[in-house]
Amino acid sequence: MTTIDPGNRLAAAVHAELAALRERTAARAHVQGKPAARPQEADGVAGAAAQRIAGIAADDPHRRQKAFRVFLESAILHAFGGALIHDADFPTMVDAVQSRLQGDPQLARAAEDLADYLLQAPPG
Repeated sequence: MTTIDPGNRLAAAVHAELAALRERTAARAHVQGKPAARPQEADGVAGAAAQRIAGIAADDPHRRQKAFRVFLESAILHAFGGALIHDADFPTMVDAVQSRLQGDPQLARAAEDLADYLLQAPPG
């Protein structure tokens, strides 16, 4: 029996959620007559995410959740464009994606592993 690595399942789940969100966002932008956000607008998102993760206090009891949320936010902004951060529904969108991912025990463990990786101090 073949097993699926939880890390790969997490990546696939994030990809699927982002694809569905991209379709809904594009459809909504089309209806509203607005151009869809371009991914290149997200330049610098990764650097900002790294700074935000580095700024999470070592004694914060919610640091794993915060690090994973920063990752999700940056992944969504990369997919849809940095301008999406100004959308009033952006936090709700991130909440929905995070909730769905954490609703699956294997994906929740993979998210924790990813958060632990993100929170590791850089070498040197």
